[in-house]
Amino acid sequence: MNEFLFSDFPEVSTEDWKNQILKDLKGNPWDKVTWETEEGFKIEPFYRKEDLPVLPRVFKRNPGWKVTESVTTNSEANSLSEKGVDAVILVSHEENGTHFGCKIVSPSDLETLAKSIGGIPLIVSLATRTPNFTQTLKKLIPSHNTVLGDFDPYGTALLCGELGCEENSIGTSFASLSGTKGFAGVGIHSLYLRDSGASISQELAYSLAWGVDYLNQHLDAGVSIEDAAANLWFWMGIGSDYFTEIAKFRVMRILWTEILNAYKPGLGESLPALILAQTSNFQYTAYDPYVNMLRGTTAAMSAVIGGADFISVSPFDSEYTTKQELGKRIARNAQLLLRYESFLDKVEDPASGSYYLEVLTKKLAETAWEKFQSIEKDGGFGASLKKGIIQKEITTRASKKREALASKKEILLGTNQYPLPTERHSELKDSISESEKRISYSEKSTYERLVPLRLSFEFDKWRNKTDLLVASGKKAPKVFLLTIGDLTMRKARAGFSSNFIGCLGYEIIDNLGFSSVKEGVTKAKELGAEIVVLCSSDEEYATYLPEFVSEMKSQLPNSWKLLAGYPKDLISQAESLGIDDFIHMKRNLVGFMEKAQTKWIGK
Repeated sequence: MNEFLFSDFPEVSTEDWKNQILKDLKGNPWDKVTWETEEGFKIEPFYRKEDLPVLPRVFKRNPGWKVTESVTTNSEANSLSEKGVDAVILVSHEENGTHFGCKIVSPSDLETLAKSIGGIPLIVSLATRTPNFTQTLKKLIPSHNTVLGDFDPYGTALLCGELGCEENSIGTSFASLSGTKGFAGVGIHSLYLRDSGASISQELAYSLAWGVDYLNQHLDAGVSIEDAAANLWFWMGIGSDYFTEIAKFRVMRILWTEILNAYKPGLGESLPALILAQTSNFQYTAYDPYVNMLRGTTAAMSAVIGGADFISVSPFDSEYTTKQELGKRIARNAQLLLRYESFLDKVEDPASGSYYLEVLTKKLAETAWEKFQSIEKDGGFGASLKKGIIQKEITTRASKKREALASKKEILLGTNQYPLPTERHSELKDSISESEKRISYSEKSTYERLVPLRLSFEFDKWRNKTDLLVASGKKAPKVFLLTIGDLTMRKARAGFSSNFIGCLGYEIIDNLGFSSVKEGVTKAKELGAEIVVLCSSDEEYATYLPEFVSEMKSQLPNSWKLLAGYPKDLISQAESLGIDDFIHMKRNLVGFMEKAQTKWIGK
């Protein structure tokens, strides 16, 4: 069929589309349907060919992607290919004499474990020990086709504060790992940046600068640019910003191609970036963990459409249990559905030709490239890392994200919005304790460390105190919502208060409404409430407030008196009467949680 579909229909201009949208907006401004990304540029609701007449070519080594799974014990490695796994990450780390993960002490251990897995590609995460296993890793190529090592001194420095090897030996190690087809021994772990709170443009810019630094160190060690490029691969994170994450992986491919072509024309097309994408734990939550199934699936879809070569989805329950068979099965099956039911492996670049995604790709590329050039002008990635510039920028960004979550400008379902107050995870205690140790670690190091920490950590820390209280046999504090007056306002404020205080895991007692304040307080006393929230309209608070405080002091003198809302004209009066706090949109939720837990459970 040669004729174009819809050729009999009249052409619709951009102006026609815009006028129709304005009509549908019914008087609302155009800005209502535009949005500003976290990277600082504005996105329109639609784009057409005139916005981007020439589309970029996104180069990739092989079509489709490999469903990838991490294993940390030798027993987990058996029969993975029969479960739909295409590639395996073998995790085996040593630090200060302590061993974590699979037992790989000697080359023979690695060979035995690899044999038990079968002939699928291997990513062998030995960190600073990688050069010691060079010959064995290369020896595995014929039986596994592709083998990746993850030697990454800068990545080790970011997590541990030290390179993990002598600085003057890095080039020699790079050289020893390079030069073998089917093997890449140097992994760039930008996942660490995402897990620590880096933005998408930060991850892109730092990954590019990281890669250029390593390329140059290869060249300084006498490695050819072809072998240097073939020896590098990228271990990237996947966040929850669906469209921008798709654009990110496309941008990484486009810009890495440009960088390699600057070293040698045509090299970028013949050796496209090799990318392992893994869901970032920064966005995963410990509470209401089933939502992580959705996060993992959409993240995987972003990576697939963006063009990742290997994709690893963390189990939905990885934040609070090591018994993850169900979580791992669902993580695998999410990708298998994308392959066998959505057929996303059938197209080389699924996002190509979507002008929305193409323009998003272009703008993100421009932002990341500008940041990359700035890093290069400052001496490159290694120099910026040693000065602590990169760590500071990521920490600053992460702090802003945590503040946005605490003020509910950013939403995490099950954490700061629509929590399940009856959900309990006392087993979180150990992981919270370990995270606090990492945060407070003060030993001096050559490099400033990053602390990978999920976005919801502060919420989890304070809420978990309620779980531990209940696990000890005691009851969670009771919150009584005293609803009175205007029906619409009391219901709205009771709903907001329930959602707000529910983040603490307290018992929430809602009510249909009371005819008097005294009746409500009497009922709260009967039920033994530690916290009573007055829910009504601002106008009626002027009448109800004095009686509420008086009845509370008389009947429940040791309980908290809270007001739902923040009536500006009554704040001074409320505080002078003895209102303990206000539940409203601008109240810092983490600050409130700390205050409540300190009062009712203890530090």
